[in-house]
Amino acid sequence: MDDEVRKIILREQLEKRYHGKKVIRSKYKVKYPDSAEREYLRTVNEYMAIEKQVLMKYVPEIKRIINEGTPKFNTDAKNDNDRKRRLVRFSEIDNTIRRLQMLFESIQKELDSAFGMYDLKRSIEKIAGLDHKLSIKEWKKAVSKTLGIDILEDYYSGDFYREMIERWVSANVDLIKTQPRESLGRMKELIYKDYMSGRSTSNIVKELQAQYGMDKRHAQLIARDQTAKLNSEITQSQQRDAGVSKYEWSGTLDRRERESHRALEGKIFSWDNPPETDGGRRCHPGEDYQCRCCALPVFDLDNLDLPV
Repeated sequence: MDDEVRKIILREQLEKRYHGKKVIRSKYKVKYPDSAEREYLRTVNEYMAIEKQVLMKYVPEIKRIINEGTPKFNTDAKNDNDRKRRLVRFSEIDNTIRRLQMLFESIQKELDSAFGMYDLKRSIEKIAGLDHKLSIKEWKKAVSKTLGIDILEDYYSGDFYREMIERWVSANVDLIKTQPRESLGRMKELIYKDYMSGRSTSNIVKELQAQYGMDKRHAQLIARDQTAKLNSEITQSQQRDAGVSKYEWSGTLDRRERESHRALEGKIFSWDNPPETDGGRRCHPGEDYQCRCCALPVFDLDNLDLPV
């Protein structure tokens, strides 16, 4: 049977089932790929743990260089310690900064070596594959539970989706690899600034550890953000490919969801015209930062083109 004839028969059957109704909202609430996000978070935590292990190894050496770059001084006024340390450190500043620079070069080399042993690309490919698999599963459920038809099993594994996933994998490998290098750069600046301002060695180490904590949380935010973006891109491609030009906004409705996104709940939007979210941004579900919302298909029987 010709594909076009098959599509016409399918539309006629669906129109009969829905008593002439042409536009049908999804009867299934698509789920966000939580397991893919958890896998990304696990990968990021493992990667950042490598950075922490190397950094902690060099903390005693950082403390030693700073202490040796602080000539002894006497003071009776505790509040004057930072000011006096700053003054006495001027005589050693060039030598201390040079030694710290050499140390950070050694740290960077060891980090590069340690990260080279970690197969980051394979981990990211696993996450992308899981995200893709889950999005197909949810899409098939939406079609089946709404229209009562089954999609071909291997339809969404062709060249188009493979190239999309390869681009995402490549971009995310680069994104994660830059995090430790940027983190080390921030720590280096923090140590230089605190050393020159007269901060005590113990305070410098505390700030170093606090900076690592902030960098780790930033990496975790990237994990959540990138998982949602891939899911959003796959979802949009699936729906457009099937002739679905509109969707219903569906959020998680938990305490993490923003009010601006909650206000979009249940409303219909076009893939060609994303709604306005925070600060005038226009985004489809999953495209805004940290967005876990999903797009429920709104089927138009006149334009339906499903691989059944």
